[in-house]
Amino acid sequence: MATLFSMQSWLVCCIASALAVLVGCSPAYQATDLDGTWTGQDYTINARGKSLTTKQVTLNVDGNGLISGRTSWTLVDGAGGNHLEKPVKRDSEEVIGVFHPETGEFYLVEKQETGIWQGKMLSRNRLHAFLFQSGEKPVVSMIELQRVSD
Repeated sequence: MATLFSMQSWLVCCIASALAVLVGCSPAYQATDLDGTWTGQDYTINARGKSLTTKQVTLNVDGNGLISGRTSWTLVDGAGGNHLEKPVKRDSEEVIGVFHPETGEFYLVEKQETGIWQGKMLSRNRLHAFLFQSGEKPVVSMIELQRVSD
């Protein structure tokens, strides 16, 4: 009886250990999990003042985690932004970047300006990011986005 119990305990420990190793080795996300269209809001402060905007981000992510895409925003409330030295209530930017599936972290850079995004997937359908841009027209934003269903 004691031998049977010991053998069952040993077997359970072996299975649990094997599962822990397998789960621990698999990345949290796949490279293409960030791929798609995301929408939400961002809270921004820039050279013009504070703003609340709606944000849409479309990302194309390849199997290596390399990203190309487009971001756009529309003013909901506040000061708005600048484009070519003129005040605007909406704008869009092309971005490129990289995604690290093991941590869910991603980084984007704007192609026409100096904006840098640092973000993280919170789940396969939700992400959080910060946008920052220094220089003559500084910008800092906190962004919450949800995946748009296809």
